[in-house]
Amino acid sequence: MFGITKIMEYRLACWDSDAGRVMSRSRMRLVLSATCSALLMGAASAQGTVATDVELSELSVTGLGAGRGLSTALYGAGGPSGPVPGYVASRSVVATKTDTPILETAQSISVIGRKQIEDQNALTLNQALRYTPSVTTEQRGTSGATRLEQFYIRGFTAPVFLDGMILPGGRDAFPTVDPFRLERVDVIKGPASVLYGQAGPGGLVNLVSKVPQFVRHGEIFVQGGDFNTLRGGVDVGGPVPSEAGPLADQFAYRVIASGLNADGPVQTTRVERVFINPSLTWRPSLDTNLTIIANYQRDPYSGYYGALPGKGTLFPSNFGVAGGPLGRLPRNFYDGDPNVERSDRTQASATYIFDHRVDDTLRVHSTGRFLRTLGDYRSLYDSSANTFAWAGRYLARQVGATNVAVDAFTTDTNVVGNFDTGIFGHTVLAGLDHRTVYTKTFSTPFPNVPQSLDLLNPVYGQTIAVPAFTALSDITAQQTGLYFQDQIKFDRLLLTLGGRYDWARQSGPTRTLATGAVTGQDAPAEAFTGRASLLYLFDSGLAPYVSYSEAFEPILTGLIYDGRPDAGRLPDPASSRQFEVGVKYQPPGTDILLTAAAFDITRKNGLSPDPVNGTRFSIQTAEVNVQGVEFEARANLSENLTLVGGVSLLDIVNSGGSATTLNETTRQQVPLLGLRPAQVPDTTVSLFADYRFLTGPLAGFGIGGGVRYLGASQGDAANSFQVPANYVIDALASYDFSHFDASLKGMQLQINAQNLLDEKYVQSCVFQAWCYYGLPRTVLATLRYRW
Repeated sequence: MFGITKIMEYRLACWDSDAGRVMSRSRMRLVLSATCSALLMGAASAQGTVATDVELSELSVTGLGAGRGLSTALYGAGGPSGPVPGYVASRSVVATKTDTPILETAQSISVIGRKQIEDQNALTLNQALRYTPSVTTEQRGTSGATRLEQFYIRGFTAPVFLDGMILPGGRDAFPTVDPFRLERVDVIKGPASVLYGQAGPGGLVNLVSKVPQFVRHGEIFVQGGDFNTLRGGVDVGGPVPSEAGPLADQFAYRVIASGLNADGPVQTTRVERVFINPSLTWRPSLDTNLTIIANYQRDPYSGYYGALPGKGTLFPSNFGVAGGPLGRLPRNFYDGDPNVERSDRTQASATYIFDHRVDDTLRVHSTGRFLRTLGDYRSLYDSSANTFAWAGRYLARQVGATNVAVDAFTTDTNVVGNFDTGIFGHTVLAGLDHRTVYTKTFSTPFPNVPQSLDLLNPVYGQTIAVPAFTALSDITAQQTGLYFQDQIKFDRLLLTLGGRYDWARQSGPTRTLATGAVTGQDAPAEAFTGRASLLYLFDSGLAPYVSYSEAFEPILTGLIYDGRPDAGRLPDPASSRQFEVGVKYQPPGTDILLTAAAFDITRKNGLSPDPVNGTRFSIQTAEVNVQGVEFEARANLSENLTLVGGVSLLDIVNSGGSATTLNETTRQQVPLLGLRPAQVPDTTVSLFADYRFLTGPLAGFGIGGGVRYLGASQGDAANSFQVPANYVIDALASYDFSHFDASLKGMQLQINAQNLLDEKYVQSCVFQAWCYYGLPRTVLATLRYRW
């Protein structure tokens, strides 16, 4: 049975017997030692009940003493794409596309694992990112909170990737990913085009899907609370039963499904979602792994996407009543109409993830996805130019609609090689990625409607005509990139060099439906981006580093004068560069990771008006600069105490260009040069901790919570006013029923309160007529059972 040439795999999972607790390293070693000894003495199997947030993936024990398989190393517990132990990930692929320890990666990275997502009860990606320094989430507050993944990283909008491939952007058919189907969220801060192609200067977010494991597991939960929320989900999987055939032991499956029904954050709105996410892994050997993931998601209602005037939210108003009392609109005030409002999205996708280890020095990784998303959008919104001098009662509104279909094909294939040249060790990455996104959009104009909204006595359910579609655009956006990277190691010194060349193009017609007139677009772009970094790893766990990185973004509109008054050329891509110095520290033998960084980012080549050649043309002198510092702490301090915290300070200004904007207070055009962009706070501070009682009369109980501080931000591009700083407190309480009755092992009750003190505040404004309240207190209870 234990023949020397016969490979025997024993797969087991180690779980802490107290739900939600992170095992200490000494305890984990003891459990593994005892379990493996029992197996080698002839135990037929080992099977436990999943009762924690920390799952150790399967181990492979062979007659030859072999180590972990390729899949386990990458996707198993603690792997660069696998489950995160507690709050502290040690490895990630997001910054290098190779299996590199975070401590040895010379760029700021934050990883949010499954336990943190569940402890904080994050129902959206924005909520999952709330405690990440330099990431500003939910700029629109209650507006869009349940609809779009809108956030800033280091002061700039950032793209979202799923399993290393970009998700197409846009407002009306933007694909969203429910956090329940995610294993972890990896954030890279700063330009990252060298590996990912066109992207903003702030960084990017990569979502990592849950994938099948060769360990049987199951989870089911139900949730309810404020806003009439009812949510439930199931996550089951494991190896395919041997009864399925002679090759069944090579396959594992996983099925994830969830449904949500709730009222929206403002009156008359709704939120609904249902999705199913089956996946299958084929592992014919320890060196080859293929995973197929399918997804279908329907969001027939997606909450709210409006705005309210600053006079009546940020500042009190008498709403046009002479001598009347000053007051503010309630947080759940709705500026639209349920007869018009619509955000109906359907998305479906198929993904493959393939890994093959050719030998000990060469690995191939390939991914691909086809995604289709459909969006049916209707909107009625405040269109008035209501400044702070306005104290009126009626809002003017406009109405419009779109119908959008997006087909996105994305692929990424790379080869990783490990070899030595003399005293230098190399990890070389070479790859090719491609994306093609077809977007077909029917759109309407946005005319004024005759029905103004009475702020003191709003009437909903009115008959408001939605204009017919007047235009159809059929746009194809493509990008192909070749990239190369070499991670060179000499003793404890690590030098990383990388470069990439991209070819991008956006083209297609826009047709006026009434006349058949066609306007064409053809915007090609090419760019080279690079990166270089140097890091030294001390024996003490201290790792100082310095890095330089670049990014680019094609500019799709505008003309640059080139001597032809009747034509002109397309703008060059916007380019970004970042200098970063930092230090990472992980005390040996601990699950503590401390990081600090200072950075300087400049985005160049933005468009400004051409002062010489007329309004038809632009010049590329606009520039934005941000200088900042950030600190992050992640720690599994013990098997019952975990925490995450961070601080970021940003100084962001328009550092170049001749563009102007209207100061709504003075009614004068003012230059943007030297002004700060709106909605970007100068300071963020956050801290979240979770503590579980292990012994004594409170054994089984857990308490936790956090505070989120958001500094002041500019309320408009002219910097005519500021949105004041605010803070909210979150709270967590839980109970593991196994401490009450051993037969209830795996069952847990958890209660989360977001904005516990129900602070009423304005999250941000984009100008004086559009401001956004922050989310009110939300209390939800979750009953979860794992087996």
